[in-house]
Amino acid sequence: ISMDGTGLGDDGNIWGGEFLICDLSSYSRFKHFEYIPLPGGDKVTKEPWRTGLSYLYQCFSEQTFDYHWPFLESTQKDHVRIMLEAIDKKINAPLSSSAGRLFDAVAAITGVCTHAKFHAEAPMRLEAVIQPGIDDAYPFDLGEAISFRSTLDELIHDLRNGVSTGILSARFHNTFVNVLFAMACQIRKETRLEKVVLSGGTFQNKYILSRIEKKLAGDGFSVFAQEKIPTNDGGIALGQLAIAAKRRSPGPGDRSEKSQSSITNH
Repeated sequence: ISMDGTGLGDDGNIWGGEFLICDLSSYSRFKHFEYIPLPGGDKVTKEPWRTGLSYLYQCFSEQTFDYHWPFLESTQKDHVRIMLEAIDKKINAPLSSSAGRLFDAVAAITGVCTHAKFHAEAPMRLEAVIQPGIDDAYPFDLGEAISFRSTLDELIHDLRNGVSTGILSARFHNTFVNVLFAMACQIRKETRLEKVVLSGGTFQNKYILSRIEKKLAGDGFSVFAQEKIPTNDGGIALGQLAIAAKRRSPGPGDRSEKSQSSITNH
């Protein structure tokens, strides 16, 4: 289970909410979060309101503007329209399945963080406001791609009814954990795999990591998470080295002398 902010996928889109079946030599993408356009490209990491707007537009289309959104108060209406035109015309609006951008969107919509001054500020602030003792969660959809449209629909309903930010955040985080668990169960049902590796910057979120580890272990999964290396970008290089080493290692029946020669020459 790979949950992070930005990674170039093999389809040319930005990945970051992925469920992969893999070993050191190959992988297949079992399922992923629904693609969302990112108006402005990398600029969305500093202006989470852009991703919040994109999620609302994807989920509710023109109905986006049937409600006054407090998180857009500081943004000029013309600027908002430009962002929507960029999405419609696919101008500098790459598609992303990123978990990090989902957290950005929720942080923006709830008013927790619309502009970030440092990396991952929005998700960090969203985690920081979680109200303890909340166990309920929002719905979600496990279709061809995992959709959070029903999640946002319910969250926005709560927002309009004056539910506190702490409860909104808790319910969203619980929803995210439920998605991870549901997908792990679905993969096990179809493949009989019971080893689950949790990786990516999203798992720096202690609330999510502790709860998903407990749920998975309680249901008989073998759960693996980083202890000695970073769970985010810092661990990528080590993973690449491990895969490269596996691909360079001699295969069955290869003569060690020939294999060593091949490695030396390349």
